[in-house]
Amino acid sequence: MKEKKEEKKEVKKECASKKRKNGKCEALAEKVSNKFWIFLGLIIVLALIAFGVKYYYSVDGGDSDSIKYNNMTEGESVSIEFYVMSQCPYGTQVEDSIAPVLKLMGNSINLSIDYIASELGDGNFRSLHGQPEVDENIRQLCAIKYNPDEYMDFIICQNKDIRNADKTFEDCADSAGLDIESVKACAEGEEGAVLLSESSKRAQEREARGSPTIYINGEQYDGRRDTESFQSAICMEIDHPACSEMPPCSSDMDCPPKEGKIAKCMDAGTPEAKCSYVDPVKVYMVVLNDKECAACDTTRIIDITKQLFPGIVIEGIDISTEAGREVAEMYELTYVPAYIFTSDIEDTNTWQTNLQVRGAFEKVGENYKLMDAATGATHFIDKEAEAKFMQSIGITPGDNKPQVDFFIMSYCPYGNQAEELIEPVYDLLGDSAEFIPHYVIYSNYQGGGEDYCIDSESRYCSMHGVQEMRQGIREACVYKHIGTDKFFEFAIAMNTACSAGNADTCWKPVAEGMGIDTDMIEQCVDEEGEIIAEADLQLGNTLSVTGSPAVFIDGQRFNGERSEEGYKQALCAAFDNAPDECSEQLKGTAEATAPSGSCG
Repeated sequence: MKEKKEEKKEVKKECASKKRKNGKCEALAEKVSNKFWIFLGLIIVLALIAFGVKYYYSVDGGDSDSIKYNNMTEGESVSIEFYVMSQCPYGTQVEDSIAPVLKLMGNSINLSIDYIASELGDGNFRSLHGQPEVDENIRQLCAIKYNPDEYMDFIICQNKDIRNADKTFEDCADSAGLDIESVKACAEGEEGAVLLSESSKRAQEREARGSPTIYINGEQYDGRRDTESFQSAICMEIDHPACSEMPPCSSDMDCPPKEGKIAKCMDAGTPEAKCSYVDPVKVYMVVLNDKECAACDTTRIIDITKQLFPGIVIEGIDISTEAGREVAEMYELTYVPAYIFTSDIEDTNTWQTNLQVRGAFEKVGENYKLMDAATGATHFIDKEAEAKFMQSIGITPGDNKPQVDFFIMSYCPYGNQAEELIEPVYDLLGDSAEFIPHYVIYSNYQGGGEDYCIDSESRYCSMHGVQEMRQGIREACVYKHIGTDKFFEFAIAMNTACSAGNADTCWKPVAEGMGIDTDMIEQCVDEEGEIIAEADLQLGNTLSVTGSPAVFIDGQRFNGERSEEGYKQALCAAFDNAPDECSEQLKGTAEATAPSGSCG
């Protein structure tokens, strides 16, 4: 037995693939360029598909055999730790995926679930998806404490409609066989807050910054998150009858990596499955850059490209050289960095199997180029073109008054947090800089129509619905007719007072409580709404805005840390002569740093 277990450990070590970032609801930002995150967003989608993400909402409820999820029997066991946010779709996904394994192997699995949140004191907490997520975190912790045999059935039931968890609570608790009164008393009393405080501290001790963060037997797990992959990882740790029925590989990712080779799982998921290896397709890439551009870092995109296309051969060219100017002219480039790929990319495994990655490219002649919207490139090749562009968006070089254009969606949590972090910078610097809010607008979103768009032609639409679109216009009207002070006050209040589902009926009391003339706002929405929307749509297209938040300082995309101090430092660097206020330190600790994700 000991020898067999050691052999499994060696296989596990051999099979450990390079760490990749799966989808996560990030609780803390990494100091990564926004240029890279736009491209990485596409890669995350790729990773989810490549990793075979599956949702298992058909797991039996309380009628199935009871499993003691946390109380172990004697013998071999494996410890699994989940650190999640209860309303994060990536967190609910791993819970749904592990549930069938618990049904099959539960007496050999010691599962613990903790929740990522920030404790504010006095029994209050902050979580990425708002107070409803805090409340559900507490309900689930109370269910775990008082119903250790049934809580997972309750969580799986809640996950089916997690955005309405407060409404489905009693039905799900009843179907899972929970002691409802004990759970309610816990969740509504001080005990629930204590449980969340203890749970969030455990998450912090594990440095769990994104949902989900997973540990198996004390080692962080970065593999695929479907049921088969969890079972396979568990079978690397223990002997169990269910492990004998596992196929050798279920996808390419199950095959141990070999340097310079592409792993393929043949007859995936069957007893005849086996791993085979082929040489990668050789692809040539030219990276055109400007050595004078301090913000034009290509490292991370190149690293990701090497992972996606292992046969890549890269040549770097500077725009100051004759060869660089020829490349810029040949492909009619406006910005650098620019990434040009030969047509051999069409023959690669990644290109042929992942439409999401292909969507990041545009055809240029016979070759392909990563789109500027995907890379976030904004450094102009032609200085005259740059001057015209700056003038077109209202920037006057040399006026010592930097302009901050920040694009948000009124009910994107990442955009809301950007507003709340930029507002203290505005309070500090005031009229020394120009702070201009804009809204991310899509044409024909989800096919258009009245559910998303304010106009009959579906030109002005918002991701979270038409009420979000109208609320964005209302906030823009406050900015236009009352000013920046009142804009921040109104927008930030609306972030928590109302939602994308009730903003149309909820906004008036909020505005009236601030002394805002609601008749004026309604008139502005009716008479100027589409004009405001068109201006934001046009500017967003010019700046290649694809999601919320997107922040630009004097026309350059903000690449720094999403914190009060991060935004302040970037803005202060744009002054010709910075005001004295720039020497004042604002918040910039890890706790004050906003998530690195976006809506879009």
